[in-house]
Amino acid sequence: MVTLIDDLLDISRITRGKVELNRTRVDMRDVVSQAIEMSAPLMAALRHDCGTDIADEPLWVDGDPARLAQIVSNLLTNAAKYTPAAGRITVRAEREGDCVVVRVKDNGIGISPEMMPKIFDLFMQEGQSLERDEGGLGLGLAIVQNLVTLHGGTVEAMSPGRDQGE
Repeated sequence: MVTLIDDLLDISRITRGKVELNRTRVDMRDVVSQAIEMSAPLMAALRHDCGTDIADEPLWVDGDPARLAQIVSNLLTNAAKYTPAAGRITVRAEREGDCVVVRVKDNGIGISPEMMPKIFDLFMQEGQSLERDEGGLGLGLAIVQNLVTLHGGTVEAMSPGRDQGE
């Protein structure tokens, strides 16, 4: 319940332009580590294997460390919720040119082509079965997109389709 209320407050602040980023020079390797810790209880509860492929050299960015960790944690949580128990989730962080790229990959249920253009919209959720319904209001990816945009970045989702995770 607390998470839902926090997400609703976040989306309200974001949509009204009231979010202030506390920017500093931050190593995205530390951000990814913190996000993995934040999502660890859900990963453990669902028995997911969470692997990493993170650059050896620092991945410096100018950003808000707490909000960046929230972005990556939301992506990991989303992957966990839409991956059957004992699934595989991987986080990759690397430099590509002038950018730092973080990718979250899972072997979950996939995303239907109809849902793909709406995946970052408020209150959108791909249909899910009752036995793996983790609740939520469909706010996580909308928050991700808005926070990434505030940081001057971009976010995208890719999937070959429903029931074709990986």
